[in-house]
Amino acid sequence: MVDRTFIAAREPHVDALTALYSPNSGIVDAEALVRTLLRLGDGGGVIFLPGTRLVSAVRSGTEGIALETDHETILARQVVNAAGLYADDVSRMLGGEAFTIYPVRGEYAELTPARRALVGSLVYPLPHADGHGLGVHLVRTTGGAVWLGPTAKYQERKDDYESDRLPVEAFLEPARRLLRDVTLEDLRLSGSGIRPKLAGPGETFADFMIRRDRVNPAVVQAAGIESPGLTSCLAVGNLVARIVADGT
Repeated sequence: MVDRTFIAAREPHVDALTALYSPNSGIVDAEALVRTLLRLGDGGGVIFLPGTRLVSAVRSGTEGIALETDHETILARQVVNAAGLYADDVSRMLGGEAFTIYPVRGEYAELTPARRALVGSLVYPLPHADGHGLGVHLVRTTGGAVWLGPTAKYQERKDDYESDRLPVEAFLEPARRLLRDVTLEDLRLSGSGIRPKLAGPGETFADFMIRRDRVNPAVVQAAGIESPGLTSCLAVGNLVARIVADGT
């Protein structure tokens, strides 16, 4: 725990009475991380089939599951369902248990380049009491940009990133809760993303689903992986690997 004096010395533009200081926190280039995992997998003999759609799946007795794609049939002893926003659809296709993935769009604004020096690190408010999100926070990227977000809005479609986008004015009040000197001219709209939640509107917090399926034992579920899924992706992968190897 640190006080206002500590905060003022480290982040003079951040408005806070007290804070939790995490000196070991860091940032990562998400695209570079994924490219590195792809390269390591390729070097380890992993076969990648990008842009390949799963058409259907048929349980094949003790042999596992026959996965039908647009081009071929793949017989798998075990299948890991890490289909993100479509994990519920894929689970049903695999003959696994039924659950619902709720798409929640998060939008971002960012500080203009001239005002990026207002913040030097990651700054978070208190998380939402319902556990559905961390609240709009400040994220400094490896490229030097400073993002403000994400917001949280439940929506029907899993592929709609752009309709009814928030105006930049909607980010001014959340920004001022963290940075006292921010003006509307300091902000501009940035990107958006959709996270796969296992808890619907009004429901309590739901954690990641990482376990063997309770209906089809040939399926291992890795569903509802939202934030901090990127931060914990290697640990999630290790856990899934142990479940697959142990057969439990």
